[in-house]
This record gives sequence, C-alpha cells and structure tokens, in this order.
Amino acid sequence: MDTKGNILNLSSLKNTTRAEIIKHILKFGDALIIATDVNPLPKGIEKIASSLGCKVFYPRVSMNYKEKAKLLDDFKQLVKDSHQKDALAAALRAFRNYHSTFLKVEEVVKKLGREEIFEDVVKMVFKKKSENIADAAKEIIRKKR
Repeated sequence: MDTKGNILNLSSLKNTTRAEIIKHILKFGDALIIATDVNPLPKGIEKIASSLGCKVFYPRVSMNYKEKAKLLDDFKQLVKDSHQKDALAAALRAFRNYHSTFLKVEEVVKKLGREEIFEDVVKMVFKKKSENIADAAKEIIRKKR
C-alpha cells in the first residue's frame, strides 16, 4: 500500500529467502511498515523489518477468519490465494491503525500549503526521524529551500 492506502501490488512469494523478499519489497520504494496478521510476531517478519528499518505492525490477538473476511470484502477480486488474503488483511489492519497519523500529516501539510511534502513527512515520522509531525514538515521545507 502507498501512504494514501492505495493497493499498489499484491503478490505471493513462496519458498523464498529473506534477501529475495527484501529485494522484492524495495522494488516498490521505501517500506514504512511491515504488517502481519498473527501474534506473537514471527521472527522472520521482525528480521525483515529490522533490515528495512521500518515499523512492525501486528495485532494484539491473531486475526481470525471473520475479521479478515470483513476487511477484505471490497477486495475479493484482488486476492488469488490464502497467503495474499492474510497479507492484505494485515496491511489493511495496519493502515486502519495508523490512519489517524496519516490524517494528521495531511492536516499539517495542508495548513502549510505544502501538500507535495506529504510522503516525505510520513516517511520521516514513521522512520522515527522526528516525533512531531509539524517539526518534520518544517525540517523538510527547510531542506528543500
């Protein structure tokens, strides 16, 4: 998903190495969040997120079939297998979890009249380079001058 919640690509990689997974992810740009549908957090997911320097999202309780079905109701045509179903459900749940952060970033950049820096601010906040959205936006504007 991109920072606006648009699904960019949905694919499954089976019998792949961690390095191949990371290479595949990086084809789409910087990863901000790696999501899983299970708790406890799988070590492999934790290692991939660490390698990419991004946040990890996992639910307090593993997602069940009903929750996934409800989340995926509008996306049935995109899902080809159970692995994709689980991955997309995890991504949607993570997006829902961080949605308010995206909205706050959008609000700040609109107030500054600088909507074009939305993705840069999101990256800075999620990569923990700034705790404060307004400070992140101001720093990006300062660097672009």
